Formats: sequence, structure tokens, C-alpha cells
Amino acid sequence: MPSSAVVESRKKRAGKKKSSARGGWKSLWPLIVCCAVTPFAVRAASILALEGPKAFALLYPWVVVIRSQALHLPPDLVSTLSQWVIYAQFPLYGMLMTLTFRADRHLRAFIIGLVAHFTGLFAVVLLAYLAQ
Repeated sequence: MPSSAVVESRKKRAGKKKSSARGGWKSLWPLIVCCAVTPFAVRAASILALEGPKAFALLYPWVVVIRSQALHLPPDLVSTLSQWVIYAQFPLYGMLMTLTFRADRHLRAFIIGLVAHFTGLFAVVLLAYLAQ
């Protein structure tokens, strides 16, 4: 028969597991931060657009991917999708990061956000090469 100290330590561990499984507001902070950054990124995009397409592509690579000539999308669809992606890119990064963050993988969540962004940059370079 286990002693009372062993039983109490098991209860403490079980309580910790339940509280971390719930998540709460702390697990949503990547999504909240990415949603808060979006208006500033849109403002920065209007300034970076004056510098040229390469500077704009560093901030919004998925918009440049959609506007690529290699995809052969109709111009009216490209315009609509570009506007949607400008406002949805960072919240989508935040959702990806939040899903990973809730699994108690904090550094991995940040790395997944960076991988998603750099995948867009890689796609820009690849589509520019294919469009030639």
C-alpha cells in the first residue's frame, strides 16, 4: 500500500498535467501578437513598396507568390487574393505558432513561424526562376 506522501505527489503531478492541458490565454499569445503586428506590417508594406518588389517580398512573400506570372492566375483573382493574403498572412503564422505553442513546444513554435515565412521566400525565388 503506497504511503500518503506518494499519493499526494501523484495528485500534484496530475493537477499540473490538467492545468497545462487546458492552455488558457498564455497559449494564445503567438496568435494575439501576430494579429497585433498585422496593421503595422501593412503600413510598413506601403513604405516598402516604394523601395521596389524585392523589399516588399521580404515582408509579404506570399503576396508575391500569388502575383507570380508562373501561376497564370486571372488578374481579377490575383488582385482579390493579394488583398486577402496581406491581411491574413501574419494571423495565419500566429495560428500555426499557437497550435505548436499549446503543445509546450515554445522554441519550436517560433521556428515553425520562421519556416512558414522563409518557405514563402523560397517560393518567390523558385517562381521567379520558372517565369524566365
